[in-house]
Amino acid sequence: MHAAGSPLEINHGHLASLPWHPPRSHTDHVLTYVAAGSLEMNLGETVVAEPGSILLLPAGTPHEPLGGEDLELWMVRFCASCFVLDEDQPLMAAFHRVRRGALPMVLIPRERRRRVLDLLADLASEQHAGHPESRELLRCMLLLLLAEVRRAMPAAPLPARASSFVPDALAFIQRNGLQDISLRDVAAAVGRAPAHVAATIKRQTGYTVGAWISSIRLAEATSRLVHTDDSIAEIAQAVGWADQTHFIRQFRKAYATTPAAWRREHRLEHCGSRAQPEPL
Repeated sequence: MHAAGSPLEINHGHLASLPWHPPRSHTDHVLTYVAAGSLEMNLGETVVAEPGSILLLPAGTPHEPLGGEDLELWMVRFCASCFVLDEDQPLMAAFHRVRRGALPMVLIPRERRRRVLDLLADLASEQHAGHPESRELLRCMLLLLLAEVRRAMPAAPLPARASSFVPDALAFIQRNGLQDISLRDVAAAVGRAPAHVAATIKRQTGYTVGAWISSIRLAEATSRLVHTDDSIAEIAQAVGWADQTHFIRQFRKAYATTPAAWRREHRLEHCGSRAQPEPL
């Protein structure tokens, strides 16, 4: 889920060693740039990322850290649908390729690494600025970063389409999560029985269909709380909840606070960047 309550979260830090945790997945897309050190991850297969590498995790991709030393990492987590992005778009092609079986790593050319670092630093600065125009600027910077990734991708044919319907189901949720959709709609979109879709998505990603839909809606709600003066009821309706009480209940469950309290807190001047990156 969006632990920091934002459609985009960027963390930068140094780690002497990488803490281990069991396999997990995120409802966001994740891009990790290895600025220094060596990072070993299990992403369905073992990959080793050296300095200048970007690891790509499409939303719902299970991953497990295996090791790393003397690391400097930048990690960007973002809600694709909140920025009107999906994996069918050219600048999301790298995530699309990974979901279809490509190696989840791109090596940035040496002459472009300074540019990538500058973009990451600008994203971090704007994330904490909290200005009314910040969301639009974050989207622009994110697109520029995704363009660097796309242009660094190897010119190779797209891997054969995965046999699982899960990528298509998640893409449907990303595109339509703010509308009044349910498990039945997701199942119809991929031509499978609802019970089979529910069980498979939970098994492969660790999240239920309902959790995926809620994560899209809540991420959009947090942005509207900061950047608009819409009432809680208006925001609840705009992100897909007709019942304001249910929206508040789901918001409190995800962020341990109410929408009104979250709005007050996050409209204050943002603090500086965290010293350590979030767990991968």
